Formats: sequence, structure tokens, C-alpha cells
Amino acid sequence: HSFGEHSGLGLAISRQIIEAHGGTIRADNRMKDGKVMGACFTVELPEAV
Repeated sequence: HSFGEHSGLGLAISRQIIEAHGGTIRADNRMKDGKVMGACFTVELPEAV
């Protein structure tokens, strides 16, 4: 697949699962020399009890 051919559901499904477990997901641009070179996803989940 090339860029633009995907449905984009993977991120939406991931977010629902993460939030259902009390966590958060954040997306940030990966920059290099002032250009966007991709994305960085940060997932935070609560500590297990």
C-alpha cells in the first residue's frame, strides 16, 4: 500500500481500546531539519493494581 490507501480505522480502534482501559494516546509530528518526517505516538496507561 502507498500513502492514502488505508482506511484509517486502526488509529480510531486503538484509541477506543486505550481509552476503555483508562489510558490516553497522543500523536506528534516527527521533525527533522524543519520537515515533518513521520509521526510519534505516545500511549499512557494507568498502573495496574
